[in-house]
Amino acid sequence: MYARLIVAGRLARDAELRQLHNGQVIRFSVPHRQRLASGEERTLWIECSYWRNTGESTEVLKLLKKGAAVVVEGTPSVRLYTRQDNTPGVSFECRVTNLRVLALATAEAESPVPPESAEVGTPESEPPIPPDLPPAGEDLPF
Repeated sequence: MYARLIVAGRLARDAELRQLHNGQVIRFSVPHRQRLASGEERTLWIECSYWRNTGESTEVLKLLKKGAAVVVEGTPSVRLYTRQDNTPGVSFECRVTNLRVLALATAEAESPVPPESAEVGTPESEPPIPPDLPPAGEDLPF
């Protein structure tokens, strides 16, 4: 069995560093917005944990500020828990194996990020790759 999760988005808050007996873990959340057929918009929060050695953590933590655009790749998991009001809850989590910071947070990102700028697209400097299509009038190869 093979399970891999890749998600891109902007951090909604600064990452947190937690010290554990076997190393350090950096915890942060990446939002994934979904638009339903009814027009309603939902946000699924992916809770990420990025395990690092002691020396590397502080450098990575400096990059993971509120508003930073990231691409996260890792192993997905679901955690069931009970809220304070005794209702069941579900947390979607990712143990990060690969992290790429696409854009650093700016002073403007300290304010809430508007929904249209929260999604990370392809960089404008790279033109889209056109599909390999035969010239008009030729038969398809199958």
